Amino acid sequence: MLREPKPISHWSGINDSQAALACFSTEEYLLEPQSQIKDAFASIQANNCDFAVVPFENSTYGTVVFTLDLLVDRELRGPDLLVCGEFYLPVHHCLIGHASKPCSTNLSNDHTWDDSNQMQANSNPKRSSHTMKDLQHISTIYSHPAAFGQCEQFLSLHLKGVEKQEVSSTSRAAQLVAEEGANSRSAAVSSSLAADIHGLELLAQSIQDRDDNSTRFFILKNGKSNPQGLAPSSSSPHQPSSYPDKGAAEKWKTLISFTLPQQPSGTLADALQVFKNHGLNLTSINSRPSLEHTWHYVFLIEVQGRREESDDDDGGVMNQALRELDTKTTGGWKWLGSWRESSTGTI
Repeated sequence: MLREPKPISHWSGINDSQAALACFSTEEYLLEPQSQIKDAFASIQANNCDFAVVPFENSTYGTVVFTLDLLVDRELRGPDLLVCGEFYLPVHHCLIGHASKPCSTNLSNDHTWDDSNQMQANSNPKRSSHTMKDLQHISTIYSHPAAFGQCEQFLSLHLKGVEKQEVSSTSRAAQLVAEEGANSRSAAVSSSLAADIHGLELLAQSIQDRDDNSTRFFILKNGKSNPQGLAPSSSSPHQPSSYPDKGAAEKWKTLISFTLPQQPSGTLADALQVFKNHGLNLTSINSRPSLEHTWHYVFLIEVQGRREESDDDDGGVMNQALRELDTKTTGGWKWLGSWRESSTGTI
């Protein structure tokens, strides 16, 4: 008897689809693209899917603000959402569109593009040689803002002054160029997969500023309806499992949010000192406006370690630190999930 596939929600971008496919087997899960990141969050909260895959940060461009705001959840639209996994996806951008003529210029593997738009010697031996077709006919470039940010050096050097139009995703950018037809003077910063899907040519490959460009995705679940569910681990993809026994040797991360009083001074330093006192390493810190009043913020911190959901035997060092944090914050803290640390995060 065949089991009905479990739904997995993800943003409709090409990279998001690749991340979802890498984490979840299509034999067991039905991937459901969403037009916006907030739709993936809403799908989890409404129990319309088992997991959701959303972008959290890029190694070149930084944190995805849309995802941060949804995790802060000022309007309490996702009170049951928890992060239960992470996945790192290498991201290589291409300029795709319709070539004007067959001439090409070789991009040497000994050079890259710097911020001053000057060619400089490249010390990275991993960079390979690519060909770049003539781009003089390009008058408009479509892409997502994050993709533009990851390819600033190439665009500044080879397409300076060309109009940039921001769209909802890199896949949508490719679709728009394809819809304009073979005589289009537009191009898209997207992927080689998008070029194949939409019948476009690769005008330039690997145009991202850094060869090690990658995006980290969070895997979300509903903590009420799926309390024991974990996303696939990096060592055994496609196989979600339950929480291991307490004290397991795996490395974990925990995400929490909190607000602080603006007076007295040093409240943020005092809150962060709690984790140092308990020997816990902070791996990231972000902030977003709380909208409670001006210049007041919600802080989101990621800590190496796991929060135990039971306080038996003091609940472990993370639970002890969080109890101490209670004395430092204005409205307490919110646990946003604990998950196995992915080994692919090491570059």
